[in-house]
Amino acid sequence: MAKSALLITLSEYAMNQIPDFYLASSDAYSLEEPRACFRIGRLKSNSRDDLLLVRITPPLNGSDYQFPVSKIEKVVVATRFKNESLFPIKRWPVFVYVVAVLVDNLEQIKMLSTDQMRIIAWAELYNSLENAIAKKFNS
Repeated sequence: MAKSALLITLSEYAMNQIPDFYLASSDAYSLEEPRACFRIGRLKSNSRDDLLLVRITPPLNGSDYQFPVSKIEKVVVATRFKNESLFPIKRWPVFVYVVAVLVDNLEQIKMLSTDQMRIIAWAELYNSLENAIAKKFNS
């Protein structure tokens, strides 16, 4: 997707809701272009209690990850480093794992098991679209 198309898509969503932050990656090609993120809620797994469920736009292409759905619109993010937190975010960017979840009723679930999750990328959360586009690490 071209950056101009991404900005148009993000502009459409900005009319209804302001993103909480932006997801992009300097490691994963499919996340090279930023995604707007909207917080849905905190989740737990059997090994962590700091998972964050977010809705992303534009969605990821499920086939890029051999995923059973055509669009991945919700992902879980989890910090990659112990000294970082999503509750609250104190320093940008935040280095995260991007996790696809293999269950349907995600909003009703508070606890995930490891067999319900699949790490699909390493990425960063940015406080602005400009920083996400530039992959600015010193904000």
